[in-house]
Amino acid sequence: MFPPRREVVRQKSGTLLETPLPLLLHALLVEERSAVLELKLRNLEKRIFFEAGVPVGCESNLQHETLGHSLVARGKLTAAQHHAALAEAAAKGRALQGVLVERQLISGFELFKHLQAMLGRTVLDAFRWSDATWKLLPPEELEAPIRINSMQLIFVGCMQLPLAALTEQLSLPDDEVLAFLPDAPEPHEELKLSARDTRLLQALKKRLTLGELAALNGFSPEEVHRKLYALRVLEFIDSARAVDAVPVRSRPPPAPQPTPLPVKLPVEAGGLPFADDDEATQNLLASEFLSFRGKDAFELLGVDVDAQGAALQKAFLSKSAALSPLRFKNPETRAKADALHVAYARAFGALSDPEVWQQHRARRAARAAGSPDAARKKAAAEAYRIRTDLLDAQSQFEEGRRRLAAGNARSAAEHFQYALDIEPRGRFSAWLAFAKYQLEPQREAERALVAMVEACRQEPDCEEAWAWAGDIAMSLSRHAEAEDAYRQAWKLAPSNKRYVEGAKAAAALRQKK
Repeated sequence: MFPPRREVVRQKSGTLLETPLPLLLHALLVEERSAVLELKLRNLEKRIFFEAGVPVGCESNLQHETLGHSLVARGKLTAAQHHAALAEAAAKGRALQGVLVERQLISGFELFKHLQAMLGRTVLDAFRWSDATWKLLPPEELEAPIRINSMQLIFVGCMQLPLAALTEQLSLPDDEVLAFLPDAPEPHEELKLSARDTRLLQALKKRLTLGELAALNGFSPEEVHRKLYALRVLEFIDSARAVDAVPVRSRPPPAPQPTPLPVKLPVEAGGLPFADDDEATQNLLASEFLSFRGKDAFELLGVDVDAQGAALQKAFLSKSAALSPLRFKNPETRAKADALHVAYARAFGALSDPEVWQQHRARRAARAAGSPDAARKKAAAEAYRIRTDLLDAQSQFEEGRRRLAAGNARSAAEHFQYALDIEPRGRFSAWLAFAKYQLEPQREAERALVAMVEACRQEPDCEEAWAWAGDIAMSLSRHAEAEDAYRQAWKLAPSNKRYVEGAKAAAALRQKK
């Protein structure tokens, strides 16, 4: 049985081993908490921002999780374009995303979708951090919040949990019968489900045991366990005993459904068509939405500081009409337009009051009076700090190799672990296992061989993993395994005579037995 949601968020800090990330995210969602969730795994850090329980942004000290590097990795920008935009952003003290749109290196709509996908990937990556620590911090307002589907995020994230953590957390016997909670919504109403997911849900309605569900045709037991764990965390299902223990009287009868009246979809007053499919309007909406929180009242309306009266009104009406919420059918898009409409109205209201208008002019003058050189130095220093704090898996891996070559296996192991934390690759795992084996050959031999075999499964073209698997298997007198590993290494590097000699030696020793 999982702990109550309020108890989860009341803790304020802990480890993901004790409070798994899926439980933590679901508790924040249901309790509608606005907060910053800080996650730390050794020298890796992430800060996830929540508004009313929904993730709206994330910061990370991993290089590939920054906007510029992510765009370059996906071919949206060249490295030269990224560096030029980054330099301009640092010099002017502006956000990189605003510079990218202004330079027309990426459209506002495309940038918004990329930021949304990047937020999902960054949070999903944290599901691997089963031994990380967490802390809830006071909420912070983001300049450009990006909302994603939290339920879907948790469901997909459960598919990435380490298997050991998953087995411990599900903790149900094979003869346990599972059932849907009576007041839970239908999963397909909250989640995007595949045909396979639907098959599993149909089987759940028959109240089968965990063992029967795990034995369904076409499913692996691990896949079934992951999906059941996700459905249980999201409070769609529970054990039949727990479901049946709920008093019948506590389950409210379904409310009678009134006959729906025909609804006429709103159309903009001017008779304009909906703008959901208009690329120019979508780009304008996304660009405005990504930057509006960082603008003052004059910038929001796009007017000069001397503008008053009719000029302000004209600017407000023009902005409001261009991105009127009535022009969008999609709920997510309309919500963005609503937020902008409110911001424009507040800016117009503020500047229409002579006293408040003077205050805004004074603030703008004070900002302009600041030293441009000092601002540029501060922005450049901040950009430098962020750059040097970023962690890149490949650079950590190369540093580990240098230290191992210099004979410092212990320090090398630390850097290989950092690389593995950032990016779970078989090659990094193999080098980490080899460095630990160098430190304590007798104690680490068995574990190192298991790690090499898994690394070869993940990356079959990892030559050094096959070679080290052969070396370690030979040290353990497991000659058949050593021969096979050397032969695999030989296939990858036919010119390396060491692998041929190793395979022959292992075969000779195997035949002597």
